[in-house]
Amino acid sequence: MRETLKSLSIFSAMLLLLLLISSGCDVNIPGCGKRSLPFFKKIAPPPVPTAVPAAPPAGNTIPVASPAVSNPAVAVPEKAPAKSVTLETSTEMSISKQKVPPTFTFTPTVTPTPMEMEKIAYTTLEDSKPSLWTMNNDGTERNRLTSVGSSAWFPLWSPNGKTLAFLSDMKTDSNPDGKINLFTVKKGTKDFVQITFFPDLTIQYPSALKAPFTWSPRSDEIVYIYHNQVWKVDLTTLAQLTISTLDALQSVEAVEWAPHRDNKFIAYLADKGRNFTGLYLINPRLLDQLKLVEAANNISDMTWTPDARKLAYILNKVNIYTASPETSLPRPVILGASPELGPLLSYSPVESGAPPLLTLAKKTKADTSFRVAVLDKPSKDDQDPGTLKYFTEPGVVDAIWSPDGNKIAYVQNGELWVMDAISGGNKKRLAATGIINPNWSKK
Repeated sequence: MRETLKSLSIFSAMLLLLLLISSGCDVNIPGCGKRSLPFFKKIAPPPVPTAVPAAPPAGNTIPVASPAVSNPAVAVPEKAPAKSVTLETSTEMSISKQKVPPTFTFTPTVTPTPMEMEKIAYTTLEDSKPSLWTMNNDGTERNRLTSVGSSAWFPLWSPNGKTLAFLSDMKTDSNPDGKINLFTVKKGTKDFVQITFFPDLTIQYPSALKAPFTWSPRSDEIVYIYHNQVWKVDLTTLAQLTISTLDALQSVEAVEWAPHRDNKFIAYLADKGRNFTGLYLINPRLLDQLKLVEAANNISDMTWTPDARKLAYILNKVNIYTASPETSLPRPVILGASPELGPLLSYSPVESGAPPLLTLAKKTKADTSFRVAVLDKPSKDDQDPGTLKYFTEPGVVDAIWSPDGNKIAYVQNGELWVMDAISGGNKKRLAATGIINPNWSKK
């Protein structure tokens, strides 16, 4: 009987010990020290892979269906069916080996991908047709994007630097006749996406220095000009929406989205012959409109300040004014300081950038073409013309800022040059291939 009770006690003690150990508690086992054993945990199954949509093939054939339009103002395209991808998982045994202390530290050189690099997009004439190219910001690694026989106009990088938009007549499954439409392509790829599907979209001013479309600050929408109307397209759904319609006598000349994260305003220029030019603002969320400026003289270009609080514009080819959406009161910046200003006005993309504003201008009446000029001192009042600082010789037809505002690239006699934005020094030629409409991306 006593032996039986002793056996039961030992069994109970062992059972209690196993319970303590299995509960995750620390147990002091004589001769073994303190031990613990956590709960067993169920291994979670691998996550179910999400459906990955099929990417459009490289080249000029893009399987995008033309949108079915139920309303003239709205077009919603059909989306390609998603293609599911099955992921395979494998398990390898982990074997511990004795580690040998390294005798030196080696840091491998990491080469950035094209998506992580600043790129300059541009067009150049080939057989009288503009073809689309990109290159690094030092002129290296030139890469042709469009095929021989197709044309491209107005390359424009998205604010985040990841996507290039442009107009083209390239032939696709949805564009077999090669009509001009809006396309995008991811940086470092040739996977084109057709964004608009119009049979009659035209380029009103093919020699303009700025594109007839503009990106949203979030890089998710594009606003463009079609039939003297301002349209907006969502790049996720490709839904098209008319956001401003003018009378038949007016013509939309330019459009620019304010560089602010809340997408607050879109500005556009409209003229009515030679006697009227209007500068309008649209709220893309509320779809209401404000006439900011009404002028009897020509407004040749406009640009937002980096903080999106003011809009600057060139009036009558000799004056520069700013106007605020809050007050609509024009303020002089330059009043006849140059014999003639070119059709280009651009603020530095950096709010603290210096100098803040560049334009094309003639230094004297003897100049037959334009130079790169930056704002030196703005006008104090209506009697003060203000001053410009000239950085180049005549012959400049276009100029752009680098994304950080430290450089200015410009086209002079068909060659692309770059220089310091503050002094105009350290000029370097990047390309000599008849550059047209250069545009500089972020990393």
